[in-house]
Amino acid sequence: MKTRFTVEESNLICIFAGEGRSEIIEDMERALLYLDDPYLEELSHRVIGRLQDMTDDEFTQLELTEAE
Repeated sequence: MKTRFTVEESNLICIFAGEGRSEIIEDMERALLYLDDPYLEELSHRVIGRLQDMTDDEFTQLELTEAE
């Protein structure tokens, strides 16, 4: 599975970068409670879904870098 994330999705993942895929998903789900921006909520749900659909091995193979 070759998952490609958009720049926005990659940046969001990098903000929550932690020990692994599961921890990032948990942190993002907790943060959803505090979001008031519909776009950011939709982006977060989309990224969480895509992360849940991949394996830990697939996640570790991702090359995620924050865009400036």
